[in-house]
Amino acid sequence: MNHFLQDFSSLLQDWRNLRDNLRDKDLSTIAVEVDRFWQQAPLVNHYLHPDYMPLWPDPWQLIYDNNYCVYARALGIIYTLLLMGTKNIALVDAKDDNSEQVVLVLVDNAKYILNYWPNTVLNNHLSDFDIIKEYDLSPLYTKIG
Repeated sequence: MNHFLQDFSSLLQDWRNLRDNLRDKDLSTIAVEVDRFWQQAPLVNHYLHPDYMPLWPDPWQLIYDNNYCVYARALGIIYTLLLMGTKNIALVDAKDDNSEQVVLVLVDNAKYILNYWPNTVLNNHLSDFDIIKEYDLSPLYTKIG
């Protein structure tokens, strides 16, 4: 069942269960499972714009809105990781080997690359991408308290 097709309360509970189930796991497992969860989010073309990051929703509003573009899906991944205490997270715009623009979440100095294709977290390497821009995530830290 796709978590994102459920009502707000069920999605919120599933998101909580994800974090609880991963609490004592290694970073590799966390990265794979968090990406797997968020890859299920149906995407729309436009919801968030990176130039307005200070106005992006907090985690609970993001779940409530349940509306995801590639930036919003990345935001969900970032919030999940931050709430689990994961450090060393980066958000970047990049181009893949087909010159397609992608929005990536890099974890542990890009050891793990999330928000690309499903089931590829462990198979990607930063050298497969040309980084266009890295974003300052400090506005997001204040949103999780």
